[in-house]
Amino acid sequence: MAEGYVEYSGLKKNFGAVPILHGIDLKIDEGAFVVLVGPSGCGKSTLLRMTAGLESVTDGDIKIAGRLVNRVHASNRGIAMVFQSYALYPHMSVDENLAFSLKMRKTPLERIAEAIKGAAGILKLSPLLDRLPAQLSGGQRQRVAMGRALVREPAVFLFDEPLSNLDAKLRVEMRAEIKALHQRLATTTIYVTHDQIEAMTMADTVVVMHDGRIEQVGDPLAIYDRPENLFVADFLGSPAMNLLDGKVVATDYPDQPRAVEVAPGVLLPIPGGAAAEPGQSVVYGVRPEHVALVGEDAGEPVTMTLVEPAGWETHLHADLAGLSLRILSVERVGAKPGDRAGILIDPERVHLFDRATGRRL
Repeated sequence: MAEGYVEYSGLKKNFGAVPILHGIDLKIDEGAFVVLVGPSGCGKSTLLRMTAGLESVTDGDIKIAGRLVNRVHASNRGIAMVFQSYALYPHMSVDENLAFSLKMRKTPLERIAEAIKGAAGILKLSPLLDRLPAQLSGGQRQRVAMGRALVREPAVFLFDEPLSNLDAKLRVEMRAEIKALHQRLATTTIYVTHDQIEAMTMADTVVVMHDGRIEQVGDPLAIYDRPENLFVADFLGSPAMNLLDGKVVATDYPDQPRAVEVAPGVLLPIPGGAAAEPGQSVVYGVRPEHVALVGEDAGEPVTMTLVEPAGWETHLHADLAGLSLRILSVERVGAKPGDRAGILIDPERVHLFDRATGRRL
């Protein structure tokens, strides 16, 4: 089996009597970049720490390269972890921080020098090797933390929210650097974040977690385009998907025999293949960028309540018969609060969920 694959089978974790993970089954292929994403407290960091050997397993198995590692010490698992807090030794130079783990392994000095030179070149740390962590910026410290992981040549990289302490501009830059590093090394990578933009832009595979369970696994765009349940639909996407309670009704239109009534007299189109019957209570989902703004005399009438120009796009909030609706336009919109307009929705862009179960219809 491939050297860097990771597999979880029936994995559970309790802290005392409190269950944190409820039976995780997941296989991560060799060379993949997998992002575990979900809200705080969903169990993603606990899963990462169990993989690293920093938390014990309550039940189930963790395998790395086919080897059961439940009771294998962290230092012998073939992994390297990058923490949110950088975890650098403040009294050591960059060079000494990079060398530390290799010296602990009694690696020959020539090999250490070669590893540091390679990592420093890849991460642009060569001019900084003599500096202490206190003399570095946040982005530079994060590069050193990555370099310390890189010199160990692990089978698996683990990243625990590594960009949380950086400002917005630096997060974008570091996101690109980490993704480029993975493309260059092709080392299996498991990355934890609560930031859905990081998940969407960096991952080959996204694992959406909630309350200690996996809600959906897949290609980022596939999950975005077809969320399997209400939680995933609501969590993934910025701005968030519009989710409106409604009821399926029969119509008199041959080309649209069913619709969803979200307010008295307000009928919104649904996909032709949706498994929904008249009378069924549903949640009607449509992403803000899939709501088209048209003239007041066309489509369903709305009233603008808030307009947020962002330069490259415009975020609008509208009132639809008493319901709040978000609209995202890539055009510059000159509307003001109180202005009236119409909206059109492509039924093939609509997501329909059973209100009782939350599952996609």
